[in-house]
Formats: sequence, C-alpha cells, structure tokens
Amino acid sequence: MSALYIHIPYCKQRCIYCDFYSSATRESKKEYLQCLIEEWEQRKYELNQPFQTIYIGGGTPSTLNEEELEFLFKNILKDKDLFTGNIEEIEITFEANPENLNRDYLKFLKENTPINRLSIGIQSFDEDDLKLIGRRHSGKDAVKSVNLAQEIGFDNISIDLMFGLPNMTESSWQKNLYQAIMLNVQHISAYQLSVEDKTMLSTLLNKGKLSLPNEEQQIKQFKETINVLTENHFEHYEISNYALIELNSTNKTSESNKKSYRSKHNSSYWQNVPYLGIGASSHSYCITERRWNISDIKQYVHKIKTNQPYWEKETLSEKEHYNEYILVGVRTKEGFDLDYMQKTFSEPYIKHFLSKIDELQSEGLIEKQASTNNYALTLNGLFLSNQIALILIY
Repeated sequence: MSALYIHIPYCKQRCIYCDFYSSATRESKKEYLQCLIEEWEQRKYELNQPFQTIYIGGGTPSTLNEEELEFLFKNILKDKDLFTGNIEEIEITFEANPENLNRDYLKFLKENTPINRLSIGIQSFDEDDLKLIGRRHSGKDAVKSVNLAQEIGFDNISIDLMFGLPNMTESSWQKNLYQAIMLNVQHISAYQLSVEDKTMLSTLLNKGKLSLPNEEQQIKQFKETINVLTENHFEHYEISNYALIELNSTNKTSESNKKSYRSKHNSSYWQNVPYLGIGASSHSYCITERRWNISDIKQYVHKIKTNQPYWEKETLSEKEHYNEYILVGVRTKEGFDLDYMQKTFSEPYIKHFLSKIDELQSEGLIEKQASTNNYALTLNGLFLSNQIALILIY
C-alpha cells in the first residue's frame, strides 16, 4: 500500500509562523493544476503499489473553486486500478480554512467530490491569538465552519490547534481544548508553536516585539493537552495528534468494538509506508530514496512544460534510514518495533539501539509494550522526545 499527497500552494496571506511553501497570488492556478496533472501522469505508477489514502494539503486547498476541484479529481481518479478497493472506501482528506467553508462550498464538497475527511485549520478560538498570528477567520467563524460541515453530512472532521502562542496561558489554552471537545470532532491535531528561521514570527521575537511562554509553561500546556483530551476519549497516538475512540454501545469493554479516527494518511508517514507527493515543494519517499520537487510555482510550471527535471532526489543509506526511523518512533504511540528493526537494520544498529534502551528504561523514559516487541516513550519520555532521539540515533 502507499499514500498520495497533492500540494496546493496557494494562500490568501501568510501566517507569521509559517515556513511552508505557498504563494498569495492565484494568477497561475489553472496552469499550475494542469502541470500537477502532467506530473501525476508521469509518476502515477512509480511506487508499483496501490494508493490507500489521498491527502490534499497546502497552502490552502480550499482556495480552489468548484471547477478547479472537478478538474483535479476527474484526472486523479480516472484510473481506478491505482487505488485500493472502491474510491468511496479510501480516506480522502481535504485541508480547509474556516473562512472558505460556507454552506454552498461545503455542500459541493460533500455531493460532488469524493472527499470524506476534512482537516480544518483553526489554530485558536481566541480572537487575540488569531489576529496576532495572522489568521483571517474569527473564533465564531471557526465554530460555524465545523457546525456547518457536520450539518452538511461530514462525519470525519479534524481540527488543528496550536499551543505555546505569544501571551497564551494555561487557562486560555484549556479554553481552546474544551471548545474543541464541545464541537464533537473526530480528530484534533494540537501542535506546539515552533519558531522557524526567516518567518515574521522569528523577526518579531528577535526584535523583542513578541515573547513566548517559557519552557515550563509550554510543558504545562502540553501536559494539559494530553490530560484533557485523553479524559474525553481521545487516543494520543502521535506526539501532536489525538483521535477520538468510539465504543460499540453493546460491548463497551471489547477492544474489537473500538472505532478509532486516526489519520490513515499521516499514519502512513509514521509507519514507514511509501508515499508519492505531487505539486511544487511536495516530497516523495520509497524506503531507499527520497525525492522533493522545486519550491517555486513558476519554475515548477516552466520545467514541466519544457520537460526539464523539476525535482532533486537522494538515496538513503542504512544509517539515514535507521535515524529517520528513530525520529518517527519517538513521536508515536507504537514507538519502535524491534522485530521490524531486526529484519531491516544490520547488527551494529540493533546493538546500539538495545544498549541505549536499557538505560532509558531504567530512567523511566521508555517501556516495553505488553504483548508486543515494541518499545515506546512513557509520558515522561514524551516531554524529552528530542533529547531521547539524540541518544538513539546512530
């Protein structure tokens, strides 16, 4: 199985923290989509295995209008043999911003596209937070967009939230979490704000015009996230991701009757599944090789039209493959699968891993999971995930 990512690099304006590639201009959208489909035609059989998920990300995919979305899906889905089972059964996620999700647009998405999972970029329900980070929607817009999507019939909705924002307190973050729970969404991605070079946020912090919560406050907000969401039936399955767990009402104690709303697409990344990324700045991965497209719309379009290489690639060494596995493992609930590692990596890497694991176990930072041969970070370990990764990498 494999995963398909489609990048739509258009935003009406850039948030102060964002370092993803996007463009505020929409002049070349039609031409860009045509070139994206040309790339798809060139590469759709590249991984030699069917796609089990599609994720349309950005930028802001919800800047696409109805005609553009029809063009995109018509061309991506015309070869049914490329996908596992029926198209209706695979997870198709669409990223959107609240200000784009009016009734007519949502109705079109539900009735005229195969999209069955929405990922809504809310970030905060607090008006001051939203203005500060450059979001175009209000807290009321955020709530309304989710309610409208549910009314139209979407029953798999994820929302993005962000903690560690300037001036954010534990109390204000807690209000965000409870507001999210009240919306009855199926998935919450709760990210800690990270400061990337060459962003407006970085500039403002360096000039002393903004300040962030200190490390202790950020840890408290992270702990509060885990406590509040897990107490309200969300599974903490990746360091920043929480999936609602539904139990069959006739047998609430049976594991087999649990329904999880984990993101199947993002889980592919964390489970070392090959994925194909198309569009400007997108990335692809096939276990031994990584490839990434040029991060410039005009250059991407020009190079595809003139049949020039629009990508770079690298072959991953065993050391790079091992280290990437470690960097993912410290983030996920399943952690490190020792059986997989022993089949995949040579003795020096396994020996190194096991020698470090003993030390981390004795410190209460990693534990062996019951009934599996997996090792995963404990709650205390999660707060030190970056440091643990540095210990385990080769």
